Amino acid sequence: MMTNKSVPPAPAEARLYSGRLSTGDHPWYALDHAAIIYAPILSDRISAYYRLQATLRELVVVEQLQKALDAVRPRFPYLQIELRKGFFWFFLERNETPQKVVQDSRFPMQKLSTTKRGGYLYRVRAYDRRIALEMCHILTDGHGAMIFFRSLLAEYYRLQGIETEYSDGVFDPGGTPDPSEWEDAFSRFAMPGIPKPVRGTVAWHLPGLALPLHTMRVTTGTLSLAEVLKKSKEYGTTLTVYLSAVYLAALQDVQDAQPRCADRRKRRPLRLQVPANLRNFFPSTTLRNFSLYALPDIDTRLGHYEFKEIIARARAMMSLAYDAKELARMITRNVMTAKNPFIRIIPLTLKNVFMRRVYKSYGENLYSSIATNVGLARLPESFSDKVLRIDVILPSTPGLKTVAGMISHRDALSISFGSVIERNDLERAFFTRLVRDGLRVKVESNQLTGPGKESSHAILQ
Repeated sequence: MMTNKSVPPAPAEARLYSGRLSTGDHPWYALDHAAIIYAPILSDRISAYYRLQATLRELVVVEQLQKALDAVRPRFPYLQIELRKGFFWFFLERNETPQKVVQDSRFPMQKLSTTKRGGYLYRVRAYDRRIALEMCHILTDGHGAMIFFRSLLAEYYRLQGIETEYSDGVFDPGGTPDPSEWEDAFSRFAMPGIPKPVRGTVAWHLPGLALPLHTMRVTTGTLSLAEVLKKSKEYGTTLTVYLSAVYLAALQDVQDAQPRCADRRKRRPLRLQVPANLRNFFPSTTLRNFSLYALPDIDTRLGHYEFKEIIARARAMMSLAYDAKELARMITRNVMTAKNPFIRIIPLTLKNVFMRRVYKSYGENLYSSIATNVGLARLPESFSDKVLRIDVILPSTPGLKTVAGMISHRDALSISFGSVIERNDLERAFFTRLVRDGLRVKVESNQLTGPGKESSHAILQ
């Protein structure tokens, strides 16, 4: 595995494609090769936003949070942009409109306007003791968003007299952005000519009646990180593999309960998308998108899977998928598809139709749900104890109706499900399995409450 200790410069082609190009007084950026797929699918049902939120020990001082945001924004110029339409492609143009902290709402990650001038692709929200960053995947992945969020929190507490040393994970607001931060790393590491990855089969998807438009149920379980790590070691695996196996087992529980699935011939495989940070495999310091995924699965047409079988299968499949050579196959397929001469000359209106079909055929159709583990929040010790918990919430879609995000802060492991359907049996099955495995879980939901509050609290043990 390659590390980030020695980062060679990006080739001229990558800098040209992904860097800032000056057109008079309006510098602009091309979308990276992950963002290309998100722009055409934005709608009232698919926002492509995800959320990082911190629950503090004390009430948020909104005026200081606004000053912190104003201070850190110039250090991240590649986030201070808006989505624009060209004749052939979407592009990102510099946005000079002031960015304001807004009050949080009951339901997170509603789509921001991308049609009006001055609209941003992220927003900072606050309510009570909670600070939230909602980021569109067009701009960056969880790694880039977490650096921005850490830097924002560090500046917020600096204004309260708590000094924090600047580092790779907390940027100095007065620092100069490095060109490598807005590199399209996908272009850099594509290897034209290598075989394409094998396309997967259609996966089983959760049934269920949709919640009203612009609403999302968020259910968060909090566990002791130390206890879950200990349990993972008992199974001889990592925390991510263990939780992915629990997720697949919960999907199996839900599928088994469906009357239509009583006939195993009518079933489809249960497949989970588990994203990985490609910076752990390729030497890049980009703060744009640079992540791909493994797809562990079980096919219950073959019979019922015991949990230890699922663990073994998930471990093996994720180990094979998280290999630099296999990841390069996916990188190359995505990059070469966008560079296809036929696709490049198609007008954007027609290209959007094509890209939506690609997203469905090579994306949502192939997996039952998503479970991303961001890992440790890595807040600096200077203000780490001021934050009770960090959560990550992913966007649900009509195809992927319930999804989960996981992140750890100190000894608090947060697992948040976002769902756009009425039924919550997947969340219940997941947390019930953790409890049966001897883990203590505190579960909260926003189902019946106002901004920043949870409607229900339960301790499962």
